[in-house]
Amino acid sequence: MFRGALITLEGLKHGYFIPREMKFEESRIDFCDFFFSQTFFNAHTHIADSSFMEAPRIDLKALVAPGGYKHRMLEKASLDELREDVMREVEFSRSCGTSFFLDFREGGMKGLKVVENIKPILPLARPLTVEEAEKIESFGFAYSSTRDHDFELLQEVKKIAKKKKKIFAIHAGEIDCGDVEKALELEPDLIIHMNMCEEMLNEVLEMEIPVVSCIRSNAFFGITNLKVYRKLSEYDLWLLGTDNAMISSTSMLDEMHFSSYLLGCEESIFKAATLGFEIFKVKSGFIVFNRKFNFKKTNDPLKTLVRRAVPLDIEAVFH
Repeated sequence: MFRGALITLEGLKHGYFIPREMKFEESRIDFCDFFFSQTFFNAHTHIADSSFMEAPRIDLKALVAPGGYKHRMLEKASLDELREDVMREVEFSRSCGTSFFLDFREGGMKGLKVVENIKPILPLARPLTVEEAEKIESFGFAYSSTRDHDFELLQEVKKIAKKKKKIFAIHAGEIDCGDVEKALELEPDLIIHMNMCEEMLNEVLEMEIPVVSCIRSNAFFGITNLKVYRKLSEYDLWLLGTDNAMISSTSMLDEMHFSSYLLGCEESIFKAATLGFEIFKVKSGFIVFNRKFNFKKTNDPLKTLVRRAVPLDIEAVFH
């Protein structure tokens, strides 16, 4: 049992965290021996890319589009190598407090084998055909830009997703607005990016589609857009993800730090890093932060968590 204060969007709640029962009980006494937080949900990863860290600084299309650097590297790598690197990345990020990874899996059924039975990963498959979509067992389906795929295939897979009650996600608005209209025509359950399509953002928000920002990834490619992020930070269905693991770690602590440097709005960032549990109906865990380092003299533990908490500050993580 740990006694301390739970960090929430409504403020601190003092009491006891009981690991065996995975619950927090409030008390009438103000304890601050430790600080607690729920764990984090990474709403967008390409986690198999962790096999190819230190990606070259080339443009977005050359690096990650179909036929680009990433896909060529994935074709060369063995399944055992990819799985080993994925499990290492998951272990690291789980130790930093990230419980789940909503992962875009390229390569149809073959691609799903990379993350098969790695439980923290919620795989969104990319079926290559309608027949494959009917057979695949996954958390849902997801595609890159509508520019990259046959639109009739996307429409059919969306129908299958609806029939199977699975989520359908797609990238849109990452470099311009050219793929947003078609993406909205699919009525997706989740959109990744929208950073470079401010003029159509209101349409997405009015449709109440959750949007995932991957701010470090956008910065890598020189396509950050503070106006869009600030607008999204006020949106009830805004989430954060880390995108390609060859560019950024899958640790949500890292993503929150960087986001807070650009935006401030620590409360919104904390919410965006945890909202996935509610939207995707999986259970969060608890992080126990010690008071030896960054939290030693904090006057605002939520700001400390979002801006500067590091693995040394973590006493334990319970998933």
